[in-house]
Amino acid sequence: MNTSFEDRLHSDMDQFTRDLRAPAGLASQARRHNRKRRKTLRIAVASGAAAVVAAGAVAIAGAAGAFGSAPAAPAAQTTAYVLRHVENALAPASVGNLIDLTRTAYPPGLTQEPVVGGMAGGGTTGGVPSPWTVTSMLHWDYQGNQKFSAYGPSGQHVYDEEISLANGSATQTVVIYGDHTWWTATAAVRSGSGAPSCAQNSIQVGVGPGNGWPALIRSQLACGVYTVAGRQLVDGIDAVKITAGQGPGQLTLLVDPATYLPIQLEIGPLRISFQWLPATPANLAQLKVSVPAGFRQVPPAARP
Repeated sequence: MNTSFEDRLHSDMDQFTRDLRAPAGLASQARRHNRKRRKTLRIAVASGAAAVVAAGAVAIAGAAGAFGSAPAAPAAQTTAYVLRHVENALAPASVGNLIDLTRTAYPPGLTQEPVVGGMAGGGTTGGVPSPWTVTSMLHWDYQGNQKFSAYGPSGQHVYDEEISLANGSATQTVVIYGDHTWWTATAAVRSGSGAPSCAQNSIQVGVGPGNGWPALIRSQLACGVYTVAGRQLVDGIDAVKITAGQGPGQLTLLVDPATYLPIQLEIGPLRISFQWLPATPANLAQLKVSVPAGFRQVPPAARP
């Protein structure tokens, strides 16, 4: 291949989220936030007593654990308090040994076809049906090993895809249920390009250990333009609601107040639900794709 498998996988995840946009004005808001933060720091240095009080407040907030027995936040639950705990909960040391299972509901008309090193997709046109129409996706991610299970408008199983990393290479196995075929491909892996920046408009999800949704959410929260907007009941949990932007492109993140781990992420028309599973043998088995009896092996599908 002329392009590394890791680059293709980054392209794959970009394809999944190609129509997602960060909240309007994110870059300018982040710049204003940074200027305001620098001004605040200068004021704190000029006022020694205020600086001591502020440092004490940060130390108290940072001492609370991200999981389980964290003390209740102040009644007002300041944005700084909540975001600090969410970032801590999503740190590699906290989630590195958990399986991140997401369920994504897509808007009508989206197509996703697995190809070597990623996905090729877009939208259906003129009402013409496509065998690659995908309305929902399950995604398991554990230390860079991944599995995608795609489902169509009637709940039919469209395909499964497994990406497993070992000894510097990635093996991609795809099972296609529409025509009862399967294929596999292997390529070298090299390190990715790092976390997203505040300035970019498209939302990309990196792959590999320490990346994925946790890294994306951490990096975006660090931009400083997200605020706590109260509570919202989701899956029986009185979740903390964090928002950025307004209108159709608003981003809404709902986190568990006991663990500060994400429960749900809404970006425009997309809704992504999260589960954080222990890496038990039974759960790790969910990352594996099985080829049903009678399915015919075919050459790997090339990227258009």
